[in-house]
Amino acid sequence: MIQSVERAFEILEYIAFNGNFVRLNDIADSVGLKKTTVHNFLNTLKELGYIEQDELTPRYRITYKFQCLYSPDVSLFQIKKELKPVLENITQVTRETSYLAIQMGSYFRHELKCEPDRSVRISLELGKEYEMTTTAIGKVFLSYSDHLQASLIKFQDDSFHEALRQDVIKIKKNGYAIDIEQYEPDLNCVAVPVFHHRKVIAVVCVSGPSYRFGEKEISFTLTKLEEMLSRLDKYSSRQI
Repeated sequence: MIQSVERAFEILEYIAFNGNFVRLNDIADSVGLKKTTVHNFLNTLKELGYIEQDELTPRYRITYKFQCLYSPDVSLFQIKKELKPVLENITQVTRETSYLAIQMGSYFRHELKCEPDRSVRISLELGKEYEMTTTAIGKVFLSYSDHLQASLIKFQDDSFHEALRQDVIKIKKNGYAIDIEQYEPDLNCVAVPVFHHRKVIAVVCVSGPSYRFGEKEISFTLTKLEEMLSRLDKYSSRQI
């Protein structure tokens, strides 16, 4: 067992199980370490964003960032079952194709799709893995993952880094991503994140031919999607 890892978790467990507003001295006494050693651990955890100091006192507490480490307490089966009606409803009101996508590491996959009864419609393949940078869906997943962003810019130039940064800022501010004929000519898409306990667990996307799914239709779709997702007790389209 690596002792430094063990010590870090002992400190975190003490904070979590003792009111989440604890003093350095109390932590040191509990874990049996010198105050300077505990202080070094705390500083590292602060730099990583997992703990912070109280604004009024020198006490430490765990931040919400730890929620990002939890596995979702809903299964993929539940997600598909509970969001399928959203896809059916949004396709009915927009008369365009809708998708439910999940993240798979640095890729994503379409899990569900709902197609309109129209002669011209968009149909992407279920079960296929797609890269994050090529679609509106991927850009949503990418925007809420610092790890994916870091891995992408590692081997890219500064212009790519800046373009990605601007995309992320815009998507997180607006709460959605739009693809105007970027992935495929004559295809427009809009994608919104689905949050559960502040974590993106899926993305819902609506796509259609550019000649009939333009700015006005995309705006209408976004309004309807937000309404539909807001009715679900478990999920949200906003990181609240």
